[in-house]
Amino acid sequence: MSLPRIFVPSKLNSNQKVALDAVASRHILQVLRLRVNDPLIIFNNIAGEFEAIISLIDTNIAVVTVGKFIVCDNESPLLIHLGQGISRGEKMDFTIQKAVELGVNTITPLFTEHCNVQLKDERLEKRLQHWQGVAVSAAEQSGRCHVPEILPAQSLVNWCSSASITFDLRLLLDPNATDKLGSMEKRPNSVTILVGPEGGLSDKEIAVVKQNNFLPISLGPRILRTETAALAMISVLQAKWGDW
Repeated sequence: MSLPRIFVPSKLNSNQKVALDAVASRHILQVLRLRVNDPLIIFNNIAGEFEAIISLIDTNIAVVTVGKFIVCDNESPLLIHLGQGISRGEKMDFTIQKAVELGVNTITPLFTEHCNVQLKDERLEKRLQHWQGVAVSAAEQSGRCHVPEILPAQSLVNWCSSASITFDLRLLLDPNATDKLGSMEKRPNSVTILVGPEGGLSDKEIAVVKQNNFLPISLGPRILRTETAALAMISVLQAKWGDW
């Protein structure tokens, strides 16, 4: 049975004692029911992870003693940035969770003309924190040592020309496109994928995206749901140029 893995967003050293935050403590103490002297794995966005044991439980906060460092670099050589039109309810959670498992590096939630989700100010900040938590849990479960970053949500038009997508290849998933990924031979080091929300992108948005050097790509003759399209494209990219 594999050991529980917990993300710790701070510098770690062997023999150090670290108090886990309330969310992580609640998970390992109340959900997993771990106790003092139980082993676990902790990691902190470097190419490896640390053995650890629970050394103290203080008012529902778990304190762990950091053990040996284990080198573990299982990140894909292909950097993938997903620009995802915000979808409703659990669909966005599902997309983020599975994209992290498949090896995406960064995700930007996007507001589009056909986006049916209205988020502003405090509600938006809470949702971003929630989505980052989804990414943390997915990295813990999938054995990754780096947690992908959920970037601030923004409009599609602003995102298209932003510095965050200066990747080698920009792809727009478009069911009406004639080009397919299989016809592309030159291997990029980084790829940006744009996936629209449930209602798709408007003609105006598609025109703006194309003006910003996004290449329309089709995933075949069938129209995929927004959460299916993102995961299918990441999978194809990992198989073609990544570590599958």
